Amino acid sequence: MKSDFARRALLLALIPATFLSLPLRAQEVLYEVQSSYQYITVRDTANGYRQLIFDGRFDGTDAIQSEMNLSNPLELSLSYSRHIMAALPIASRLERILVVGLGGACMQRYLYKLLPGARIETAELDPEIRNIAARYFFFKEDSRQVVHVGDGRTFIENSKDKYDVIFLDAFSAVSIPYRLATREFLNTVKERLAGGGVVCANLWDAEADYYDMLKTYSAVFPEIHVVKCAYSGNSILLALPARMDLNVKAWMEKAAVFEKAHSTGLDLRALIERGAAETVHIPAGARILSDK
Repeated sequence: MKSDFARRALLLALIPATFLSLPLRAQEVLYEVQSSYQYITVRDTANGYRQLIFDGRFDGTDAIQSEMNLSNPLELSLSYSRHIMAALPIASRLERILVVGLGGACMQRYLYKLLPGARIETAELDPEIRNIAARYFFFKEDSRQVVHVGDGRTFIENSKDKYDVIFLDAFSAVSIPYRLATREFLNTVKERLAGGGVVCANLWDAEADYYDMLKTYSAVFPEIHVVKCAYSGNSILLALPARMDLNVKAWMEKAAVFEKAHSTGLDLRALIERGAAETVHIPAGARILSDK
C-alpha cells in the first residue's frame, strides 16, 4: 500500500497548536473494520479527498495509504504515486504490469486509463482491502484489471508469468514487511521480469533500514536509481536487471518521448529532473537483508 507521512508532518508543523487540538477523527468516517491484518479506516476530508488509513491513531501522524480526489478520481494526489510512474519510460514494453499492494487502487485505476493495451495485475494480502477499493475507491476488475488475493511474496514465488514492470508498494501502517525486502525475495522478483523489464519500489527514506534496502537491491540488480519524492518522506527506487548506464539526462529524454505518446498529466521529465540523483549513496555500514 502507500504512505505520505512526511508531507502530513510538514503541514502539521505549520499549523497553529489550536488547530492541532481539533480531532482529526471528526472528519467524515465512511467505514471502519478490523480485518485479519489491520484496523482499516476510510474517511473523507473537508477539502474533498478520500483517504485510506491503517491502524490509525488520528493524532495527525498517520500515514496515508491511499488518497483519492473525489472531484477527479484519476488524479494521483500523493507525491509518491506521481513519482513512481517515472519507471514507465524505462520499460521496453508495457503489456503486463504487476503491483504488489492494492490500497485504494489509485495507481491501478490510473494505469488502466493511461495504458489501454496493458493488463494490470495486483497481489493483495488482505481481502478486505479488495472490497474497500471496489466499494469506496471506484475500483473495477475485468480481464485487464485483475487482483490476486494472497501473500505477495508467495504469489511471485509461485508465478510462472513475466512482467514488464513490477511495482512493489506494500506497506503496513509503519513499515515495509521485512519478507518483501530481502535478497531472496528480490532475486525471485528479478526472475519474474520480462526482457527489458524494470522493478520499481516505493520506500520510506526515513525508515531505519532504508539504506539496508538500497544495499540489498544493489546486491541483486546491477543498476539502481533513486528519485526523491517532493513534499514527502518517500523515495522511489528503480532497479534494472541489466546495466543500461542510465543517467538523469537520458531518463528525462525517455520521459519526454513517453509523454508525447501517453498523456500522463504529470510532467515526468520535471519530476525526474528535480528528484533523481546521478549516483546512489549507500553508507559503508549498510547491510544486505536476508531471510537467514
